Amino acid sequence: MAAVTLHVAVRGDSTAPTVATLTASDDATLVGDAAAADIVVAVGDAGLRAAALSDVAPAAQPPVVPVDVDAAPDSVAPADTTDAIAAVAAGSYTVVDHPTFDVTTPTTDARAIADVSLMTTAPAKISEYTVSTPDRTVASVRADGIVAATPLGSHGYAADAGGPHLAPGVSAAAVVPVSPFRVDRTNWVVCPPVSVTVARDETTVELHADGHAHGRVPVDSPVTLSWGTPLPIAVVSHAGTHGD
Repeated sequence: MAAVTLHVAVRGDSTAPTVATLTASDDATLVGDAAAADIVVAVGDAGLRAAALSDVAPAAQPPVVPVDVDAAPDSVAPADTTDAIAAVAAGSYTVVDHPTFDVTTPTTDARAIADVSLMTTAPAKISEYTVSTPDRTVASVRADGIVAATPLGSHGYAADAGGPHLAPGVSAAAVVPVSPFRVDRTNWVVCPPVSVTVARDETTVELHADGHAHGRVPVDSPVTLSWGTPLPIAVVSHAGTHGD
């Protein structure tokens, strides 16, 4: 396939070096509106979240090239951004749809591309959480908190808490207690929808989606995670990856 000039939108914090690099590239024309872009370059974890939370209609979401994104195993190293865009322009890439969570509670809605956590707000305090699917109770656990991760997010905070790494595109979530009171309660792999509920009114518990706080979670108020619109990630096999 002959190379084409791509319309590229850039998202994230500290994007000036990436913008300068792409401005000098013959393969890219920078645009501000993601809806007008052929590809979105997401710089850092903040950039990946911004790309996922854009106002682009799901069917029109352009593929995302993650650059220097800790949470993305297929992230491109900053020095290889130009090569990655050139590969995309030449058609030398594949697209992997990464699952996301739609998060619903009685009082708020959110979206997460990596993970959702319920955490006690006071040091050295634990609470009790119930994990359930529509047809069964998976477990009850006493812990500092509990985190549920998409396959993309399973390589981050959930892995640090002892959870499994899930392959990209797998239709499952990793649910992991954080510092559980009983060490035999390790982790679970479930198929959403899945709900996490605070079972005891012992201490304040707060909801976080991709690290952003969404307020207090009252006792017996389920936080339900369903599959949202997938985020298309452009994987360039021969580009250097972040962390190499």
